[in-house]
Amino acid sequence: MKVAELAARMPRELRARMERETVYAPWLRRGMTLEELWTDKVVMETVYNRLGAAEREVLHAVVRRAACEPFDAGALERALPGHLSGAEARAGLAGLLRRGLVFAFRKTWGEHTYLLPSDGFAMWQDVLFPGLPEGLGQGALFADADGLGGSGVGLGGELFGVLAAAAQQGLKLTKHGTLHKKQIAKLAEGIRFEPGRLAGAGLKYAYGDTYPLELAVLLDLALRLGLLVQGDEELILRTEGLQSWLALPGAEQDRVLYGLWQGLALPGGAPLQHAVRLLEKVPEGVWFPAEAVISVLQDNGLAGGGESAAELAERLRGQWVAPLTAFGWLEEGRTPAGLTVYRWTAQPWEGGGEAMPDTEEGQFMVQPDFDILVPPDVSQAVRWELACLSDLASADHVSLYKLSRQSVRRALEHGRTADEICSFLRAHAMYGLPENVEHTLQQWAKPFGRTRFVQAVLLRCADKETAEAVAKLPGAGRYLVESAGAKDFIVEAGELKGFSALLEKAGFMAGLPQGSGEEEQRRYPKLEPASAQDARSVWASLEAAGSDKGLIYSRHSVACFQMEGSVPETADLYPRLGEIPAGWLRDYRTYHSSTRREMVEKAIELKTALQLRLKGTDVKLVPRKMQETRGTWSVTGYGTEPGEGAAGGSRVSEEIRLLEGEWQEMKLILPGINDKF
Repeated sequence: MKVAELAARMPRELRARMERETVYAPWLRRGMTLEELWTDKVVMETVYNRLGAAEREVLHAVVRRAACEPFDAGALERALPGHLSGAEARAGLAGLLRRGLVFAFRKTWGEHTYLLPSDGFAMWQDVLFPGLPEGLGQGALFADADGLGGSGVGLGGELFGVLAAAAQQGLKLTKHGTLHKKQIAKLAEGIRFEPGRLAGAGLKYAYGDTYPLELAVLLDLALRLGLLVQGDEELILRTEGLQSWLALPGAEQDRVLYGLWQGLALPGGAPLQHAVRLLEKVPEGVWFPAEAVISVLQDNGLAGGGESAAELAERLRGQWVAPLTAFGWLEEGRTPAGLTVYRWTAQPWEGGGEAMPDTEEGQFMVQPDFDILVPPDVSQAVRWELACLSDLASADHVSLYKLSRQSVRRALEHGRTADEICSFLRAHAMYGLPENVEHTLQQWAKPFGRTRFVQAVLLRCADKETAEAVAKLPGAGRYLVESAGAKDFIVEAGELKGFSALLEKAGFMAGLPQGSGEEEQRRYPKLEPASAQDARSVWASLEAAGSDKGLIYSRHSVACFQMEGSVPETADLYPRLGEIPAGWLRDYRTYHSSTRREMVEKAIELKTALQLRLKGTDVKLVPRKMQETRGTWSVTGYGTEPGEGAAGGSRVSEEIRLLEGEWQEMKLILPGINDKF
């Protein structure tokens, strides 16, 4: 989940608490929002520099070992180095929660799970691991690789095909909530993803025994984008969202689609999530093997310890790289030595940028043989109308559409006229509209409308007197199309509710027919021209509203949990603080043997540390266990001396074992209360 999604779910009191954090005050006074601060690398570097040692250690552990995966307190403690106590882990986590760097969710049974935002993870990888190389440093090694090419359609193009089919045919549902088998087969035939490329993502989705995976992905994206909505009997095309979506530049569409795919299919486990982020640092057009990515992770301690490099590389190829090649964002290639390599053909996470100007729209070529050649720079808004009046014959970098009598009839049935068809083709044809094509189009269209079947709505009156009274009602004329005999009228189908209200007000009670107006709702939408800038503005609001009503199941249930509305303050970390003698926290001195034992037992119970004077040196001991030893007792744990460690914390020493009388002064340390020594 991204920062924007999490911020939208934040309870008001939680937002207010985070806005009171003094570290954010300078930027909030300038009018920035928390969402903007949490994704601003410069701001977050400043915040990191002001974190305490334990908070830094916890943040390092979360980014390194959890990444975007939900985690609980137990998993966090196991991920931390041994010298950090459980109490320090809790205090460090609380500090991150107070600043909104990590979010807490309450499970049904009351336990908590925690989550680092996915875009926050990408930024923290840059901040905490600045040594990760740009481009993997190996691009020149594979410059002689040959690309294997692809369909040239891309994910946006495949989604367009499903939307066009929805407009042309409608997407009727069975009583089980799925599309009909014949329609599924027809839609699946038009999808050009290379078979098997998406299988490695391991997606689980509704109606898995009915929908092919590739179609399920496209339907899911259309539903999440709000371009399709689930109706009682069909999937309904939303014209408002469709118009803004098709007017977006391809780079902007890719940015949205890439973000959705990340949310659905980001591989599980921190190593591969680091690999995904590392891939985004490879420049466009530079060849790389999957093994090089894993090698960089190993060199930086980010590969984990559970899998070999070969296993991680194989998972990276299957779960992430292969689907991106299917979507046209990555291209697969081979070196002369037979090594499989990849390169970005686009960088979909970049988008076009808010200030990106509208580019000159591409044009297609209408051939005298009724073929239409469509180069890749022709916008989807133009292709939308083209799909209404012609048939797609082949899709590649240059697509081929064909005009036919049947396709023209389809356009006429969807409300276009012959003049509108010819005008559209002339406006977007690079070399104009051939005369023979225009003449033939006019001839094909000429018979249309001279006779036609009309599904009319008839108002039937009980007698002639009632019909005359209805005709004389003030305002009735706008609803009555024509008289159909002495006591019947043909009325406007789209105005039935208004006419019914008028009749009821006049003392009549006319029941409405079932399903009125449905045919008009299913008509192929005629889109109004829109600039890319206007489309961005409209789409931004639609995207913010979002929808999680797709077909694909989330890998995690965290989205189903309630976000915790409060963050733990220091006192909340120690609910039985009043039972601890104040002197144990205040006085650094020697104690009686029995008291020393009680203090060690209390430290183990609270998973906290002790400050000890050992051979003239102050040592922090994190006790793990006590043992009876030859009439006395001993304690084993991690001992550290103050100093700088990997994340700005203490310098780590070996695990130590101390007999009861080996140290002098001691004090119990509770992080956040008396941990300054």
